[in-house]
Amino acid sequence: MPLSNPSPLPSILPHRAVPLDVATAFAVSPQTLTASGYVNSQQAQVDIGNGLWEGRLTLELSALDLSSNDETYRLMLLGSNDAAFGNGNVDILATQDFAAASAGRLLPTVAPASNSVPPAGRQSGRFVVPVTNLRGQFLFRYLQLYALLGGTTPSITLSAWLAAE
Repeated sequence: MPLSNPSPLPSILPHRAVPLDVATAFAVSPQTLTASGYVNSQQAQVDIGNGLWEGRLTLELSALDLSSNDETYRLMLLGSNDAAFGNGNVDILATQDFAAASAGRLLPTVAPASNSVPPAGRQSGRFVVPVTNLRGQFLFRYLQLYALLGGTTPSITLSAWLAAE
């Protein structure tokens, strides 16, 4: 069962300030992916410098194919202190998943199938994920956004950027 608003009254969703800074953008113009890969039409990685960084990962989805009922999408913000993102030098800092069926979600026993994107009457759907470059005892300097796609006809079109707190 998809998520629904139990209240019959109209609601105004809260607006989060997530300013777009090209220096922290992975994709400014919408990028379409039909196979797993990096969201990188603007830049492959963001160097946030040394020290603790806290902010939001903004995912602006203008298309998400759920038509075959088996598509899965996992967007992962990766962190590394190695600018080359060498094997074993990377950790997952945040993730957002979408799927045509609840069985495709990261936690299928409680997460429902994803709703259509964009929502009716909108040009896009926005998902804002709080993130930090701190994982355990490590601070990560370089960030990349990776999309892991699965299913018969996966296709996602999105813009993505980081906005500092």
